[in-house]
Amino acid sequence: MENKTIKNIFTLILRNINLFIFSLFFLFLITIVTAGDSLPAHQKNIAKRKSGRIIQLEEVMRIQDDGDQIIFRNPRYFSQLDDESFIFFDYPSLYKYNVKGKLQFKIPEMGEGPAECISPNYYYFDGEIIYVTSCIPPKIMKYDIHGKFIKEQKVPKSTFVYLGYIENRIIGIRDEIHYSEFIHKQGFFETPYTLYEISPDFRKKRKILDIPVEHYIKERHWWRRTGFAFVPYKHYLFSLHTAEYQIDKINLRSGRIENSFKRPYNRIKSKKHGSSPDIYNPTPKNLQPPAFDYEWDSNWVQVVNNTLWVFTSTKKDNMTLIDVFDMEGHYIDNFYLRFPENNEDHRLSHSLITNEGICYFLDENKETGLLSIGKYKIKDG
Repeated sequence: MENKTIKNIFTLILRNINLFIFSLFFLFLITIVTAGDSLPAHQKNIAKRKSGRIIQLEEVMRIQDDGDQIIFRNPRYFSQLDDESFIFFDYPSLYKYNVKGKLQFKIPEMGEGPAECISPNYYYFDGEIIYVTSCIPPKIMKYDIHGKFIKEQKVPKSTFVYLGYIENRIIGIRDEIHYSEFIHKQGFFETPYTLYEISPDFRKKRKILDIPVEHYIKERHWWRRTGFAFVPYKHYLFSLHTAEYQIDKINLRSGRIENSFKRPYNRIKSKKHGSSPDIYNPTPKNLQPPAFDYEWDSNWVQVVNNTLWVFTSTKKDNMTLIDVFDMEGHYIDNFYLRFPENNEDHRLSHSLITNEGICYFLDENKETGLLSIGKYKIKDG
């Protein structure tokens, strides 16, 4: 009787052990099945997409100069308006083209009278008015979206490398070398670009923060040694200002860097000389800066559909590798952006990509060296 009881107890224990093992196995299966649902959103996005895939661009239109009244030198600061017209600055003029590529206006006139200036240097747009800033003479000229002159006002002389209208405020960035002791030094230095909130009459500036940028300085000349881009998004400004992989997310309300977007990157040996050739303002031989050791890890950034696209220095054939981050700084994707074979070299800096997948790039013809603006659309991806 005693042996039978022991046997029954032993059988019961085995059943419980088997049930326990089965339960663990069942929980393990559930964990595997539901693991994807428990991943953070940025990791799920990585799982869904094939990194390194190719996204094809298709040419839609080409904006060209006429070789006479309009000659492109270095078009930059691209903007697309709500009616899909396109404006950009190319010293000494601001141009607007309609959606079909027809010139709408060219402003301002050259001179020293009303609606005229000798040296315009930037523009910004508040949704209704286009503001064109001038160094000589120092003033701001206001135009409607059709290029009709409204009025102008004198302002203190200053040079900003960025101007934007963000949350009903004028935000500007100024290179401070000209206003500091650095201008008398020689060698490599990190110098500040200061971010300001500017009053409408440009007579008051409230410092927000300093952005360190590396320069080579010699005999009161200086050359930036880093990538350089500033892109607004809501009450933030994304700042690309380093040679190595880093994009800072600046909170304009708090005046602080809220996050830095980084990822490991294999640096690429540079083929660049110390400065880019400029037939209009060539660098004297005795002032040529040292050559670069490496390419800048990233050349440009764009906000596209609430994600940040980083144009990297990695290229393959007619393609450029783009990294994608969410707005919290999580890496979520990368892909190669492939241009059509159209005998053009594409300058990635100062490009523009809209949420609808329309892209504008400054192109240089491989045979003639002539500049034009290519309008493309993303075919897939």
